[in-house]
Amino acid sequence: MGKALYTKIKTERASFSITHEVPVIMIGSCFSDNIGNILTRNKFNILKNPLGVLYNPASISDALTRSIKNTAVEKENLIFHNGLWHSYDFHGSFSHHNPEIVVSEANQCIKNTHDFLKQAGVLFVTFGTAWVYRLSENGAIVANCHKLPSSHFTRERLSVDAIIRDWNEKTKQLKSFNNQLKIVFTVSPVKHLKDGAHENQLSKSTLLLAIDELIKRNPENISYFPSYEIVNDELRDYRFYAEDMAHLSETAVQIIYERFEKTYFGSPTIQLSGEIEKINKAASHKILHQNTGEVKKFALAALKKIEKIENNFPFINLQSEKDHFKQLDK
Repeated sequence: MGKALYTKIKTERASFSITHEVPVIMIGSCFSDNIGNILTRNKFNILKNPLGVLYNPASISDALTRSIKNTAVEKENLIFHNGLWHSYDFHGSFSHHNPEIVVSEANQCIKNTHDFLKQAGVLFVTFGTAWVYRLSENGAIVANCHKLPSSHFTRERLSVDAIIRDWNEKTKQLKSFNNQLKIVFTVSPVKHLKDGAHENQLSKSTLLLAIDELIKRNPENISYFPSYEIVNDELRDYRFYAEDMAHLSETAVQIIYERFEKTYFGSPTIQLSGEIEKINKAASHKILHQNTGEVKKFALAALKKIEKIENNFPFINLQSEKDHFKQLDK
């Protein structure tokens, strides 16, 4: 046997399983979007980053508190900058030139998250950075600076103890709201190079130490998925990064997802997910000449696969894929 050329990160089977019926919520950095997009595509019952991408533990915690309490956004809390109305607590995707739309859409998302979180089986929390920005006027931590001048903010790195104190109470609040909820932490392997290489490492270390202590305090309900370690130890090569050398490539995301599958899915779920993935690939297949016998045969075969899945798993919604293939079968 040849000598191993890389460090293999061990991932053990989780003490609980995720199926297509289990409501899963993913919140945090853009890494939550990466895995969440695959789960969405494979028709899992998932809500991903409903309040937008969030990076630091304090802002993620505040978003969960707002969702649990169903606390509405008020128009008076918005700010106006560069022709748009913004909320410091929400991602820029919620910003709009009409403040009423910002408030309406934000509050609808809060209500949706409140309802989903109440019956969720698993909550995945992805910390991206321990660095935060505080408003100079009152010291409040913001989730998004919305490109306001730096003079409006002060920058600091959260301490390990501060994160532990906040999230120790947050996990209690979550369990009180939904006592069936399992909480899984992960640290995003995406590099925050704008903080500086050394500062990025200090930040990630802070997050890892805080999560480790939280798990020690509540090992039955809190666990950890090592996405950060998989990238930094197994995939230690820049070919697994995008062109900016900070975000992950599609290959890296797919490798992590495969480890995610083995950790949280049983064999029937993996098989069903694979069948749905085949339908997804067929639906994305480029059709050069639509009105041909081969295309109709291709579409009919896909429709039969969809019908089989719908009959066996009526909770799976493949309507958009069905509509696509029906158009090809005309």
